[in-house]
Amino acid sequence: MADASSVCWRAEQICAHRGASAHYPENTAIAFDAAAHSGAGWIETDVQLLSDGELLIFHDETLGRTAAGSAPISSLSWSDVASLDIGSWKHQRFCSERPMTCMQLIQWQLDEQDRPGIIWEAKCPSDGVAATATAAALAERISAYSTHRCIVSSFDRTFLQAMRALLPQQPLALIAEVLPSDWLGFCEQYDIAGMHLDGEQLDECAAQSILECHRQLRCYTINTISLAEKLMQMGVEMVMTDRPGDFAVSRAR
Repeated sequence: MADASSVCWRAEQICAHRGASAHYPENTAIAFDAAAHSGAGWIETDVQLLSDGELLIFHDETLGRTAAGSAPISSLSWSDVASLDIGSWKHQRFCSERPMTCMQLIQWQLDEQDRPGIIWEAKCPSDGVAATATAAALAERISAYSTHRCIVSSFDRTFLQAMRALLPQQPLALIAEVLPSDWLGFCEQYDIAGMHLDGEQLDECAAQSILECHRQLRCYTINTISLAEKLMQMGVEMVMTDRPGDFAVSRAR
């Protein structure tokens, strides 16, 4: 049972983590639809480069947890994954859910004016070549739609460096579990506007450091109202949650 909210949340403060993933299979159209219906202002999702240059909405590095198989995602093409059942692992009623491409999700957002913004989390293999290629592919797709509202984020610094060179005006965010000691130098050098940190580990000192340096602070993955309210008091501007429907969200944005 979710704890009760004592505030009315603004849509921009709530980001649905992989869609409304507590109740729907993550990173699927039905999860994104549910997130939009909840009033969340943003959706966080994962994007990976396939072997044929397509960008797949998918979290894990390999098949096996949410789809049958064991192959690394980077070794597969769109034709290999397009027909995969990525819903039944959650419940049999979701057996018709299929993977989406980056372009399909952008089009989903643009189909209706009030649909949430997208926070792309780029998943990259450990080599820099893959990170640079992923940045090039994502930059190409973002550039094709001038009205696409998004933030691009990653743990991978090589990816963020490449993305900054390709899209000088694109809002970027560095993801980490806790605030790295060298975070500010990297953010200043590559104009990284936001930090995405584990809200369970965030402390007042780290939050204050980020805010004093005029960077945006967002936290993952917050599934209780009490923790979300505590983080907001610390200056966090957005919480990413599997349970956007638990928040009493004002539809005004």
